[in-house]
Amino acid sequence: MSPTEQLIHNKKLKGDAKKRRTLAWRYMPRGLMHSTLNQWLRELEIETQIVHSTDINEEANSNMVTFGTNESLLQDWGKDSIKAFVLECAELYNLKNTVAPMTFYSWYDEMAGQIRISAVSACHGKLPFRCNVNQVGLGAFIESFYTQSSIEPYTLNVWLKGI
Repeated sequence: MSPTEQLIHNKKLKGDAKKRRTLAWRYMPRGLMHSTLNQWLRELEIETQIVHSTDINEEANSNMVTFGTNESLLQDWGKDSIKAFVLECAELYNLKNTVAPMTFYSWYDEMAGQIRISAVSACHGKLPFRCNVNQVGLGAFIESFYTQSSIEPYTLNVWLKGI
């Protein structure tokens, strides 16, 4: 079990069973995540309200959050810090989702220079993209930020997790 996973399991919140898990970033050692990413997580916790809809595009757009980046910031933050950030975003969405199973997903918009996250209800059975989607593991997903290329042309690398 990673230090982050261990912290999630060791720290408990009062409330129903799902809420007893807590966000690891609150207790994460400072060296594991860049301060900017920690600040974004704090803001995300305050501002995020998960929307459920029968319209997949409405749901995806309502739950989408973007984080601006550039090559310099990516280098400064480092791969491990970004990986921890994306995992904690998924955990935050999981904690905020109290209605029905969903799919949390993240992608890197190369043209906009943004890490994007969102969630859609699992009952849709798909993601709301019209382009080809390449589902990748988290490590390959983070690596694609630095290479700024999808495995295939006109294909979007997406990391997803059931929440």
